[in-house]
Amino acid sequence: MLEKLTLVEAGQALGISPDAVRMRIKRGSMQAEKGEDGRWLVWVDTEQAAAEREAEREPDAAGERELEHEERELRELAARIEALEARLEELRGERDFLRRQVENLTFAQGMAAQAQAQKALPNPERRSWWARLWGGKRSD
Repeated sequence: MLEKLTLVEAGQALGISPDAVRMRIKRGSMQAEKGEDGRWLVWVDTEQAAAEREAEREPDAAGERELEHEERELRELAARIEALEARLEELRGERDFLRRQVENLTFAQGMAAQAQAQKALPNPERRSWWARLWGGKRSD
């Protein structure tokens, strides 16, 4: 039902400020006229305005479904993050284990190379097999 209301009354009916009503009049999105006393009178569908304000206060079923959907997505994302963090921790443990293995193998390889190098060096104290058998000194 269309009614003529003052700027203040129109603002209250629409849930906006009187200045916002003036801006709507200026833009042409609301119809208004000046009254005999020089004040603006605005045409407002009070039933529609009341219904819109009520709809803003109570979320509709679609809005509730959207909230539920978003909450479900958030829960799913949180669960996925938790699983990924657990997997990351497992991978860190595996990485640390493999690093230790590489260090041990590198050390063992170094020791083997050192032993091989010592074998290749001539031993000045080495006696011939003949001298070892008879207990003699080293022969050249």
